[in-house]
Amino acid sequence: MINVVLFSVASWLLWHYLSTMVDSMLPSWLSWLAWLILPIFMTSILAIVYYCFTLVANIIAAPFYGQLSKGVEAHLKGQPYVEVNADTFLKEVFQMLGLELRKITYYLLRAVPLLILSVIPGINVISLPLWLLFSAWFLTFEYAGYSFENHKILFNDQKRMLNRSRVNTMTFGSISLLATTIPVINLFAPAVAVAGATKLFYERGELG
Repeated sequence: MINVVLFSVASWLLWHYLSTMVDSMLPSWLSWLAWLILPIFMTSILAIVYYCFTLVANIIAAPFYGQLSKGVEAHLKGQPYVEVNADTFLKEVFQMLGLELRKITYYLLRAVPLLILSVIPGINVISLPLWLLFSAWFLTFEYAGYSFENHKILFNDQKRMLNRSRVNTMTFGSISLLATTIPVINLFAPAVAVAGATKLFYERGELG
């Protein structure tokens, strides 16, 4: 339900304002490069808007994703899922929200410089690959974080564990990023990614 509401708003904003915004960002002296720059702008804006709405949805749904990760891990172990009581869940809500805000701070400190580069004509051609690579890495960090937090793995240790296998980390993040940009599919992508990240790191032996 959280994803349906947020991504519906994001889609409405894109349909109504994307073309106007892109046209206003392109100076007249670069009109002859419109065939190259406009697709780059549109791709960047599409990715940024859906990506930002994904982050907002993840903050709101963080406590539920934590429980989803626990359920997936219990299934992988062949164990029954133990439901938490209201007091425990409320405590976990504050913990997860605090951790999500820390992740967002970590993200913004790196994303803002990339975002500034992405709106500078000419330079934005090289900023797009950097933006996509960083976004893919961060999504793996985001979705794997729920299972890591369930096992009390610290913030810096999470990054170290992700860097052990950068190919798996970037592949998983790239697929997750692609899924967030596809209408309808992006409604289900975050929950699927949480489950997939839990399975990935459980099978790698990272969760004990």
